Amino acid sequence: MAQYESLEKLHFKGENVVEEYQKRIENCCTYNTELKIYPILRGERVVKEQYSLFCLPINEINLLQEKIFLNSKEIMELDSELPAAAKFACINDIMTNEITKTNGIEGVHSTKKEIYESMDQKKTTRYSGIVNKYTQIILNNVENIDSPEQIRKMYDDIFLEDILKNPENKLDGTLFRKGRINVSNGASNMHSGDPSENTIIEHISDLIKFMNRKDIPSLLKASIVHYYFEYIHPFYDGNGRFGRFLFSMYLARKVDIYTGLSLSYSIFEDRKKYAELFLNTSKVKNYGEVTFFVIGMLNFIVNGQESIIQMLKDKILKLNYAEKYIDSIETSYSLSEIECNILFIYIQNYIFAKENPLPDKELLKYVKGIKSIQTLRRHLDNLTTLDLITLVSKKPLIRTISNTIKEVLD
Repeated sequence: MAQYESLEKLHFKGENVVEEYQKRIENCCTYNTELKIYPILRGERVVKEQYSLFCLPINEINLLQEKIFLNSKEIMELDSELPAAAKFACINDIMTNEITKTNGIEGVHSTKKEIYESMDQKKTTRYSGIVNKYTQIILNNVENIDSPEQIRKMYDDIFLEDILKNPENKLDGTLFRKGRINVSNGASNMHSGDPSENTIIEHISDLIKFMNRKDIPSLLKASIVHYYFEYIHPFYDGNGRFGRFLFSMYLARKVDIYTGLSLSYSIFEDRKKYAELFLNTSKVKNYGEVTFFVIGMLNFIVNGQESIIQMLKDKILKLNYAEKYIDSIETSYSLSEIECNILFIYIQNYIFAKENPLPDKELLKYVKGIKSIQTLRRHLDNLTTLDLITLVSKKPLIRTISNTIKEVLD
């Protein structure tokens, strides 16, 4: 079978690219997005040329889509094996991973500790906005986007604290930036965003119409939306993080939460490839074909899923071992059934989110048969005396498993 190659590659092989372009864009299976771009040459827009983005769903795309939904099925089967505390800890932990990685892709250094601290609703930190928005993904409290104003509001929700610390990035237009913006690699320009706010609003409106089309498969549409949003580059800062948030939100809704929260983790592992996908799609000699961008993004999704599947398998194995270990020490430590349950909850949290130990009040949600914090703490004091758990913080009261138990698990 002949290999499907980019139009740029065919050009350098000396083939008739104009004829091949016409064949591709007029193919009855081709998705013509009607999203217009000026191609990029040496970091600048070539305004004498304009292309409509198009995608030809070749077999590789079909196979990747099938793999993504099969992986999702496996992920949800593994998820069904998790006890409540483990599931809560796991999802919060992969969310913190996703946020640190989406920041890291843009060179914004953040730690998991900082992200966990930003989950405290009583505190306002630089990352409170982005944490709150990703939390909405977990809660399935995501909104349909139907106006440019909504995009701006979401941006403010995510980056308000960031802008306060970096006022030079404050948006100066009615909704978006007024000034020009170029993306560089430090040595030279790589991309030029839309040149004016009017153009940005026009293209964002076109993008929203495309997002709400029903005649394009969801994963193709999500990938194309991601490319076009970054092509527009409506903000002075935060374009990449905002675009990946939209992608994650869409994946969580159309596939599953774990898949939605593993995208940036996967991209971070191969940032060079990610950047190349954008650059290659924007090239003059590729005529607006977004097929290979879609393939690249679907591969990132698959890679993220595979890392989630392996992580869940490894941690479920450890969780099952821990359950047997508790059974083996129950008699020798004279543990009550409730104390075994409490210890297992702490172990679940340690296995899935060791950087975020459980406060006593949080623990109470998972312990059956105890409703008062005072009763709970009598059991906690006994487990502490037995050196099975240890105090991490007094204000608020937070505990985790002791070094004795950690040695069994690590």
